Amino acid sequence: RLLAGGAEAGMQINELELAREIGVGTTSVREFLIRFSRFGLIEKRPNSHWILKGFTREFALELAEVREMFELHSAAEFGRLPQDNEAWRALAEIKAEHHALLEDLDGRYKEFSALDERFHLLIHGASKNRFIADFYDAIAIVFHYHYQWNKTAARERNERAIHEHLDYIAALESGDQAAIEKACRIHLRSARQTLLQSLPQMATDSG
Repeated sequence: RLLAGGAEAGMQINELELAREIGVGTTSVREFLIRFSRFGLIEKRPNSHWILKGFTREFALELAEVREMFELHSAAEFGRLPQDNEAWRALAEIKAEHHALLEDLDGRYKEFSALDERFHLLIHGASKNRFIADFYDAIAIVFHYHYQWNKTAARERNERAIHEHLDYIAALESGDQAAIEKACRIHLRSARQTLLQSLPQMATDSG
């Protein structure tokens, strides 16, 4: 809700107003904000107010670095799952949805961000690591919603990412650990570049 709304550094967040807008209780909003504040993106102020501190280049690079460590581990674990594990059925469904998006990309390319989140969440689940699962909150809200920030060439970016996902899925299905690591690194490198280019305050410093 915050990121899709074009929030900028210094924006005030009111727990009560936010809860009313999204239709949940203030306790749920407060608990989420408290959990998310440990990443340094928001800061508590008096009287149920928070300040959005903004998304800096340093934060994005740190997040990308930790994401790479966690996902490389999770992808390797996914490739070792027994063939009767439920995760393979879920991966097959996600693979089919990628192909379906490609068939009607002009009309459906905006649906990719949600599919992207499901795909990476499935991979992270293979780690069975509570710390990785908890960290995924930050990954999801930043990496997967940056699509809302900069819509320039969104169709082309999403098409490239879909093909990278399909290569990644093929590597996972092969069980070849070297192929899995290579496909994972290629996709995460692209995701890092896209994130940096998507952050408005970084538009001229994306490298």
